[in-house]
Amino acid sequence: MGFPPGFPSSSTDAQYDEPAITIRQFSAGRSHVLALSDSGRIWSWYHAKNPGLHVKFANVDLKDMTLAANPLNTSSAYGKVRQVVAGWSRSSAYVHGYGIVVWDPVERDHDEEKLDTMLVLENAEVPRTGYQRVKGTRAQSDEEKALGEEVGVVLNYIILEHFVVFVTDLGKVFCGRFEEKHRVGNILELRALSNDTGEGVDVQGSFRRFAIFKNNEVITSDQGYLEACWNSQRNPEENFGEGLKRIPALQNSGVISVAFGDYHYLALHSNGTITSYGTELQACGALGLGSEQDDEGKARGIVYERFNHDGRLLPHAYTHGRQVWFDNNKKEWINHLMKGGKDPEEAQERLDLFRNAHNVQGEVSEWIEQEGRALDKTSKGDDELGAHFALRVSAAGWHSGALVLVNDELADQASSRSFDDQAFPRLRLADGTEMPGTKDFDEWRDGRPEWNLNISA
Repeated sequence: MGFPPGFPSSSTDAQYDEPAITIRQFSAGRSHVLALSDSGRIWSWYHAKNPGLHVKFANVDLKDMTLAANPLNTSSAYGKVRQVVAGWSRSSAYVHGYGIVVWDPVERDHDEEKLDTMLVLENAEVPRTGYQRVKGTRAQSDEEKALGEEVGVVLNYIILEHFVVFVTDLGKVFCGRFEEKHRVGNILELRALSNDTGEGVDVQGSFRRFAIFKNNEVITSDQGYLEACWNSQRNPEENFGEGLKRIPALQNSGVISVAFGDYHYLALHSNGTITSYGTELQACGALGLGSEQDDEGKARGIVYERFNHDGRLLPHAYTHGRQVWFDNNKKEWINHLMKGGKDPEEAQERLDLFRNAHNVQGEVSEWIEQEGRALDKTSKGDDELGAHFALRVSAAGWHSGALVLVNDELADQASSRSFDDQAFPRLRLADGTEMPGTKDFDEWRDGRPEWNLNISA
């Protein structure tokens, strides 16, 4: 994505000499991208082949540091843009002194190819989001004091299809429903999500789903929950707890971020691993756990519908999660197991059971998960990091992506592993059933989990 004529073609070319296009934060929506530069300018792209547009407002006075007489002497934060968020069909920014500002994505007309700036004539502001803690001796009005006590300072926010959700420095979570022309009439505190201790809380999400982070918990939910809360404001004590999910694998497991696609989501953990949840439509591979054709996905706990081939992760996978593996050697290992291992004839009955009984598939997939994680522990460098360490994770629609550091030396060592002498596992199942066969029973590396099979994404 480039910039209009008169600017370097990209922020890389600018090499930090042009703060107007040196991008420090960006956000992607359904069909547009927003970015915030070091100078505080908002840029918007609507097509990969068209240069970006500098966004300005008729009703919001933005502070552009490239135009300041003395950029180092800026005592007031008023008009500074702190953050941009591109929603499903909306653009937004947090502007000091105004709060969350929302507007339509911008595009050039056919006769405006050379246009570099778009003046937005109509925008909306989310009410009660502009409060800032007072520094110095300036007195606060009664209205400001009340706002500081009831709402607080917005720390982060997301734009969903029909709602804005934001968190504040009081540990509170609020939502507002978009009306015509992006207007939000009022805001509603989501008390079941707010942090009673007043400590930190964060929100992440996109399209129709979101996650709240508090006290090492990760709570996931969707717009259905927000709609129920919004429609029940006349009865605020009504409980919609069923709309909130606490996936065991996400609790106290060092989750840094959660990225949501349309039907699946991915969690990035502090140890550099990624776990995957939900459904991948038409076996598209969005879960990152392997394909349907070679049974790799089934080995990781995915059940595929017969006709539309939608892949649904089994409930067993939500206890400890299913890690996305970037090690091709593990793919070879799973393919070896799914062909019957070292003795296909001896394993045939177990393979048939695995392919036809979902509970068996779920337990075998957990055994494979534990073995795979054990393999990771055997190949670590001096820095205690493995061959692959994920730094960022993203998801959109039916797609997933990640930024991953690769230790080539450890990766090469892993690729030399041989699994020819391994057999398809034979387990004692949770219900007491013993899988058929003549080989010795396999043990659980970390013990067989106590599964809650009522959990889903």
